[in-house]
Amino acid sequence: KSSTTFTSACVSIQARDMPEDSEERTSAVDITVALDVSGSMSGSKLKDCKQTLEAMLRPLGTKDRFGLITFGSRCDVVLPALLMTKENKEAALEKIKTLSTNGCTNLSGGLSLAWQELLLIDNPNAVRSLFLLTDGQANQGITSTPALVEMVNSFNSADSASDISAALNQSQAGRKEGPQKKGIMNCMFGCIKKYSKRNVEKAKRSSGSTVPGAIDLASKGAPVSLFCFGYGSGHNSEMLEAISEATSGGGYYFVENDSDVYTAFGDAMGGIMSVMAQSAVLKIAVPPAAAECGVKIREVHHDKKVDRGDGSFTVNMGDFYAEERRDVIVDFDLADVTSNEPVLHLVANLSYMNVLTKKNTQGNPRDCSISRPDSGDHSAVNQDVEAQWLRVCVVREMEEADREARSNNREQAQARMRLMTATIQASPAYRADDDFYALLERSVDDAMVDYGEDDLSQGSYKGHRTKNITQTLKKQRACTSKASSNSYFQTKSKKKMSKAFQMP
Repeated sequence: KSSTTFTSACVSIQARDMPEDSEERTSAVDITVALDVSGSMSGSKLKDCKQTLEAMLRPLGTKDRFGLITFGSRCDVVLPALLMTKENKEAALEKIKTLSTNGCTNLSGGLSLAWQELLLIDNPNAVRSLFLLTDGQANQGITSTPALVEMVNSFNSADSASDISAALNQSQAGRKEGPQKKGIMNCMFGCIKKYSKRNVEKAKRSSGSTVPGAIDLASKGAPVSLFCFGYGSGHNSEMLEAISEATSGGGYYFVENDSDVYTAFGDAMGGIMSVMAQSAVLKIAVPPAAAECGVKIREVHHDKKVDRGDGSFTVNMGDFYAEERRDVIVDFDLADVTSNEPVLHLVANLSYMNVLTKKNTQGNPRDCSISRPDSGDHSAVNQDVEAQWLRVCVVREMEEADREARSNNREQAQARMRLMTATIQASPAYRADDDFYALLERSVDDAMVDYGEDDLSQGSYKGHRTKNITQTLKKQRACTSKASSNSYFQTKSKKKMSKAFQMP
């Protein structure tokens, strides 16, 4: 038997396209916006934000809710979360026109009020999101990043909406279940990474594996996703990314120029209006017979993984927009056997809340089976697995380079990124004309701008661009704010809504 003892596989999860009868959306939505109106937001920034808010109202229907909170030195409920009837939409447009700037930046107060508006809704919609936009640093109320993250976590887990400062709770939903429909998510295995020396069988279905228990969301409201928009160069991207990461499905957008706010909000709106699945959980397990042969999971490359202590791992995948695909790389020990027939190594299961049916759904298990013949032949490189492995490496190196740059070691950060480019180009599966490899190279090049001499002249390192790029690659989800951008991960719904938001 060959000396090869471990390898990597890739679990791929794909959401289906938008249903033909969906009218370009999958569910009614509840949205609140917490808008920074401190003094620095005056002029063109506030003007662009007003026009963006007006654009947000256009696609909302009578079953959708919209609320608006402003925060400066004081925090105000400009518009409570209301159904967007014709009358309420007209009233909202008038309120938006009256917005003006004042004072400092009480970000925690504005965020709390906006969250409370969502949680006070008696019968919330299946999709709930909060948009937070700021151009500066939190300098009133709660200001430290750890404390703000702790505050957001408390919003997700507390018991009541009556006292936001103490605890916030998700409202009870009490939804009516619809008829059962076909599954909307597909899970599959791909294998093997380049150092494998074994032949690979394609993924196949298995009927004998245990499916993990479903997550019951019928008794409580859907999770709130927080989208943070950092406007200009003066905001705290570390903080905005951290608090958005504390929620399921949230994200951070770097709004570099005034006009980019249209595209950024449009991209986020296109996502939340096409949510197909929520609270998706992937379970990767080693069957008992495989474990007896020495198969063991070494690592699951995902920041939301949980080691279950029994040889299996679960991964909180969050929500999925229509068309979205996510890939999870798994490293594991190979079976210590000799066999010309495929040997079962891993089984993957997926459970999620189907937004279309409002029901918990369990996907069909998928097997990873590998032949272990008595030969020294090398398997061909699986280009898909290799590409996803490189994506994981790029994310890891970007995060390390960001830490180095924040410690005033930008030369080391640059050297790290140059080495990453060389690693990408040295891959056996590398093709310069491949869209995904082009994305990886372009991502490294764009991040290098943050470490360059031009950025040095602007004073202390900000890293907004690097944060945005790293998040996009890690989540495998577009967070696009540039009208000219053609993001690899941007879905049709996101592209369409971004275009609709762009002002003439």
